[in-house]
Amino acid sequence: MEITEIANSSPEILNGVITTVGKIGLWLQAIGILVVITILATIVNFLTNKKRLKEIIQIKSKVNSIEKKIDKLLKKEKKKN
Repeated sequence: MEITEIANSSPEILNGVITTVGKIGLWLQAIGILVVITILATIVNFLTNKKRLKEIIQIKSKVNSIEKKIDKLLKKEKKKN
């Protein structure tokens, strides 16, 4: 059907076409909202994980520092014995 045929057709057909297009529009809108929510959740998750990763790196560096100090103390004790 061409656009001119739809415009010249009966009101019932025109109402049906408009209703169908409206339903398709609502579905597209719903899908768009879901995509936006998914993107926002991904961004929040990324930022949270980045913060946690920074904390883990700080803890790891502190643990490495403590291990080095313990190793030095153990070496001194071995030399004394």
